[in-house]
Amino acid sequence: MGKPTKKRTNYNEDILNVLKDKYGYSLDYIRKSLRGDRTGIMPDLIIKTYKELEIAAKAAVAEKAESLK
Repeated sequence: MGKPTKKRTNYNEDILNVLKDKYGYSLDYIRKSLRGDRTGIMPDLIIKTYKELEIAAKAAVAEKAESLK
């Protein structure tokens, strides 16, 4: 038997800290919500907010990279 090949997902730590401050939940609960281990209204809201912040962060990086060219 070999080692398991399950890949771990890395989340943006800055976004996780923003979500922690906004909603008051622990980082563990937020990660489990993003992974799908938690169900309900709040995990859905956390996932939606995380995706919005992630898109904004990627856009900001792309904009800054474009200005450096």
